Amino acid sequence: METSDCFSAIRAVLFDLDGTLIDSERFTDRAIAELLAQRGIPSQNIDYLQFHGISWKRLDLLLKQRFPALKDTDVLGFLEERFYQFSAQEPPPLLPGAREAFLQASAIMPVAIVTGSGAADVESFLTRANLVQACSFYLSYEMYSPSKPDPSCYRMACERLALSPDQCLVFEDSLPGLSAARGAGMHTIAVTHSSLPPEPGLADLTIDDYTQLATHFFTAIQQRSP
Repeated sequence: METSDCFSAIRAVLFDLDGTLIDSERFTDRAIAELLAQRGIPSQNIDYLQFHGISWKRLDLLLKQRFPALKDTDVLGFLEERFYQFSAQEPPPLLPGAREAFLQASAIMPVAIVTGSGAADVESFLTRANLVQACSFYLSYEMYSPSKPDPSCYRMACERLALSPDQCLVFEDSLPGLSAARGAGMHTIAVTHSSLPPEPGLADLTIDDYTQLATHFFTAIQQRSP
Protein backbone atom coordinates (compact mmCIF):
# COMPACT_ATOMS: atom_id res chain seq x y z
CA MET A 1 0.00 0.00 0.00
CA GLU A 2 1.48 3.31 -1.06
CA THR A 3 1.93 6.23 1.30
CA SER A 4 -0.79 8.83 0.74
CA ASP A 5 0.16 12.45 0.12
CA CYS A 6 -2.41 13.47 2.73
CA PHE A 7 0.00 12.22 5.40
CA SER A 8 2.81 14.59 4.44
CA ALA A 9 2.28 16.89 7.43
CA ILE A 10 2.08 14.14 10.09
CA ARG A 11 4.11 14.78 13.26
CA ALA A 12 2.57 12.22 15.65
CA VAL A 13 0.78 8.88 15.56
CA LEU A 14 -2.10 7.89 17.85
CA PHE A 15 -3.36 4.33 18.29
CA ASP A 16 -6.57 3.04 19.76
CA LEU A 17 -5.96 -0.15 21.75
CA ASP A 18 -8.69 -2.80 21.66
CA GLY A 19 -9.30 -4.09 18.16
CA THR A 20 -6.59 -1.80 16.79
CA LEU A 21 -3.37 -2.97 18.44
CA ILE A 22 -4.67 -6.11 20.13
CA ASP A 23 -7.40 -8.57 19.18
CA SER A 24 -9.36 -8.16 22.41
CA GLU A 25 -12.88 -7.04 21.52
CA ARG A 26 -14.06 -10.63 21.95
CA PHE A 27 -13.41 -10.22 25.68
CA THR A 28 -15.80 -7.27 25.76
CA ASP A 29 -18.40 -9.42 24.00
CA ARG A 30 -17.87 -12.28 26.47
CA ALA A 31 -18.16 -9.98 29.47
CA ILE A 32 -21.41 -8.47 28.19
CA ALA A 33 -22.87 -11.89 27.38
CA GLU A 34 -21.94 -13.15 30.84
CA LEU A 35 -23.52 -10.13 32.52
CA LEU A 36 -26.77 -10.53 30.59
CA ALA A 37 -26.89 -14.26 31.26
CA GLN A 38 -26.52 -13.68 35.00
CA ARG A 39 -29.49 -11.30 34.88
CA GLY A 40 -31.59 -13.65 32.73
CA ILE A 41 -31.55 -11.28 29.75
CA PRO A 42 -31.60 -12.96 26.28
CA SER A 43 -28.51 -12.07 24.22
CA GLN A 44 -28.80 -14.27 21.14
CA ASN A 45 -29.68 -11.48 18.70
CA ILE A 46 -27.38 -8.75 20.01
CA ASP A 47 -24.99 -7.11 17.55
CA TYR A 48 -21.92 -6.69 19.75
CA LEU A 49 -20.20 -4.42 17.23
CA GLN A 50 -22.35 -1.57 18.51
CA PHE A 51 -20.50 -1.78 21.82
CA HIS A 52 -16.99 -1.64 20.39
CA GLY A 53 -14.80 1.46 20.48
CA ILE A 54 -16.47 3.22 23.42
CA SER A 55 -15.44 3.67 27.04
CA TRP A 56 -16.61 1.47 29.89
CA LYS A 57 -18.61 4.41 31.22
CA ARG A 58 -20.40 4.85 27.89
CA LEU A 59 -20.99 1.11 27.66
CA ASP A 60 -22.48 1.13 31.17
CA LEU A 61 -24.91 3.86 30.09
CA LEU A 62 -25.91 2.18 26.80
CA LEU A 63 -26.58 -1.20 28.40
CA LYS A 64 -28.71 0.32 31.16
CA GLN A 65 -30.69 2.28 28.59
CA ARG A 66 -31.33 -0.81 26.49
CA PHE A 67 -31.90 -3.22 29.39
CA PRO A 68 -33.75 -1.50 32.28
CA ALA A 69 -33.22 -4.60 34.45
CA LEU A 70 -29.57 -3.52 34.76
CA LYS A 71 -30.49 -0.15 36.28
CA ASP A 72 -29.17 -0.94 39.76
CA THR A 73 -26.24 -3.07 38.57
CA ASP A 74 -22.60 -1.97 38.68
CA VAL A 75 -22.22 -2.68 34.98
CA LEU A 76 -18.99 -0.70 34.63
CA GLY A 77 -17.29 -2.50 37.50
CA PHE A 78 -18.43 -5.93 36.36
CA LEU A 79 -17.37 -5.50 32.73
CA GLU A 80 -14.01 -3.93 33.50
CA GLU A 81 -13.17 -6.61 36.07
CA ARG A 82 -14.19 -9.50 33.82
CA PHE A 83 -12.35 -8.01 30.83
CA TYR A 84 -9.20 -7.69 32.92
CA GLN A 85 -9.58 -11.27 34.18
CA PHE A 86 -10.08 -12.63 30.68
CA SER A 87 -7.02 -10.72 29.47
CA ALA A 88 -4.89 -11.99 32.35
CA GLN A 89 -5.95 -15.60 31.75
CA GLU A 90 -5.53 -15.42 27.98
CA PRO A 91 -3.51 -12.35 26.94
CA PRO A 92 -4.99 -11.08 23.66
CA PRO A 93 -2.59 -11.32 20.73
CA LEU A 94 -1.26 -8.27 18.97
CA LEU A 95 -2.57 -7.75 15.47
CA PRO A 96 -0.08 -8.85 12.80
CA GLY A 97 2.62 -6.23 12.45
CA ALA A 98 1.23 -4.03 15.26
CA ARG A 99 4.29 -4.03 17.50
CA GLU A 100 6.63 -3.40 14.58
CA ALA A 101 4.48 -0.49 13.38
CA PHE A 102 4.38 0.99 16.89
CA LEU A 103 8.16 0.80 17.20
CA GLN A 104 8.83 2.16 13.71
CA ALA A 105 6.55 5.14 14.34
CA SER A 106 7.98 5.84 17.79
CA ALA A 107 11.53 5.91 16.40
CA ILE A 108 10.57 8.88 14.25
CA MET A 109 7.85 10.83 16.08
CA PRO A 110 5.74 10.84 19.27
CA VAL A 111 3.36 7.91 19.60
CA ALA A 112 0.43 7.71 22.03
CA ILE A 113 -2.51 5.45 22.85
CA VAL A 114 -6.03 6.91 23.10
CA THR A 115 -8.46 4.29 24.33
CA GLY A 116 -11.77 3.65 26.02
CA SER A 117 -10.10 0.99 28.17
CA GLY A 118 -8.76 1.60 31.66
CA ALA A 119 -5.26 2.63 32.68
CA ALA A 120 -4.56 -0.83 34.11
CA ASP A 121 -5.35 -2.42 30.75
CA VAL A 122 -3.08 0.00 28.86
CA GLU A 123 -0.18 -0.46 31.25
CA SER A 124 -0.58 -4.22 31.14
CA PHE A 125 -0.47 -4.14 27.34
CA LEU A 126 2.58 -1.87 27.20
CA THR A 127 4.45 -4.06 29.66
CA ARG A 128 3.48 -7.32 27.98
CA ALA A 129 4.41 -6.01 24.52
CA ASN A 130 7.59 -4.36 25.82
CA LEU A 131 6.48 -0.98 24.46
CA VAL A 132 6.61 1.15 27.62
CA GLN A 133 9.56 3.21 26.42
CA ALA A 134 8.10 3.59 22.93
CA CYS A 135 4.84 5.19 24.15
CA SER A 136 4.99 8.93 24.79
CA PHE A 137 1.77 8.86 26.84
CA TYR A 138 -1.69 7.35 26.91
CA LEU A 139 -5.23 8.56 27.55
CA SER A 140 -7.52 5.98 29.16
CA TYR A 141 -11.22 6.39 29.86
CA GLU A 142 -10.54 7.71 33.38
CA MET A 143 -8.71 10.71 31.89
CA TYR A 144 -11.37 12.19 29.62
CA SER A 145 -15.09 12.63 29.08
CA PRO A 146 -17.32 12.15 27.14
CA SER A 147 -16.51 8.91 25.36
CA LYS A 148 -15.81 8.36 21.69
CA PRO A 149 -17.41 9.21 19.24
CA ASP A 150 -17.04 12.60 20.93
CA PRO A 151 -13.68 14.03 19.77
CA SER A 152 -12.66 15.29 23.24
CA CYS A 153 -10.07 12.57 23.80
CA TYR A 154 -8.28 13.28 20.55
CA ARG A 155 -8.39 17.02 21.10
CA MET A 156 -6.80 16.42 24.50
CA ALA A 157 -4.08 14.38 22.82
CA CYS A 158 -3.39 17.29 20.46
CA GLU A 159 -2.97 19.59 23.42
CA ARG A 160 -0.54 17.17 25.06
CA LEU A 161 1.45 16.99 21.83
CA ALA A 162 1.27 20.74 21.14
CA LEU A 163 0.27 19.92 17.56
CA SER A 164 -2.63 20.81 15.31
CA PRO A 165 -5.11 18.02 14.48
CA ASP A 166 -4.00 17.75 10.86
CA GLN A 167 -0.51 16.85 12.10
CA CYS A 168 -1.81 13.70 13.79
CA LEU A 169 -2.47 10.29 12.25
CA VAL A 170 -4.89 7.98 14.06
CA PHE A 171 -5.24 4.19 13.75
CA GLU A 172 -8.74 3.06 14.78
CA ASP A 173 -10.92 0.01 14.23
CA SER A 174 -14.41 1.13 15.26
CA LEU A 175 -17.00 3.56 13.96
CA PRO A 176 -17.02 5.56 17.23
CA GLY A 177 -13.22 5.78 17.23
CA LEU A 178 -12.92 6.84 13.60
CA SER A 179 -15.73 9.35 14.08
CA ALA A 180 -13.97 10.82 17.13
CA ALA A 181 -10.67 11.21 15.29
CA ARG A 182 -12.34 12.72 12.23
CA GLY A 183 -14.37 15.02 14.45
CA ALA A 184 -11.12 16.27 15.94
CA GLY A 185 -9.81 17.00 12.44
CA MET A 186 -7.22 14.21 12.26
CA HIS A 187 -6.11 11.87 9.50
CA THR A 188 -7.23 8.29 9.99
CA ILE A 189 -6.39 4.74 9.00
CA ALA A 190 -9.08 2.13 9.62
CA VAL A 191 -7.93 -1.27 10.89
CA THR A 192 -10.58 -3.83 9.94
CA HIS A 193 -9.00 -7.03 11.32
CA SER A 194 -11.96 -7.61 13.65
CA SER A 195 -14.44 -4.97 12.49
CA LEU A 196 -16.49 -3.92 9.49
CA PRO A 197 -15.13 -1.57 6.78
CA PRO A 198 -15.57 2.11 7.71
CA GLU A 199 -18.31 4.34 6.41
CA PRO A 200 -17.30 6.55 3.44
CA GLY A 201 -15.21 9.55 4.44
CA LEU A 202 -14.07 8.21 7.81
CA ALA A 203 -10.69 6.84 6.74
CA ASP A 204 -7.89 7.98 4.47
CA LEU A 205 -6.73 4.37 4.20
CA THR A 206 -8.17 0.99 5.23
CA ILE A 207 -6.00 -1.98 6.20
CA ASP A 208 -6.82 -5.40 7.56
CA ASP A 209 -3.66 -5.34 9.68
CA TYR A 210 -0.29 -3.60 9.78
CA THR A 211 1.39 -6.00 7.37
CA GLN A 212 -0.53 -4.17 4.64
CA LEU A 213 1.24 -0.88 5.30
CA ALA A 214 3.89 0.08 2.80
CA THR A 215 7.43 -0.88 3.72
CA HIS A 216 8.98 1.87 5.87
CA PHE A 217 5.57 3.61 5.94
CA PHE A 218 6.45 6.00 8.77
CA THR A 219 9.89 6.81 7.37
CA ALA A 220 8.22 7.70 4.07
CA ILE A 221 5.88 10.07 5.93
CA GLN A 222 8.82 11.82 7.53
CA GLN A 223 10.64 12.13 4.22
CA ARG A 224 7.60 13.74 2.63
CA SER A 225 7.31 16.33 5.39
CA PRO A 226 8.13 19.89 4.28
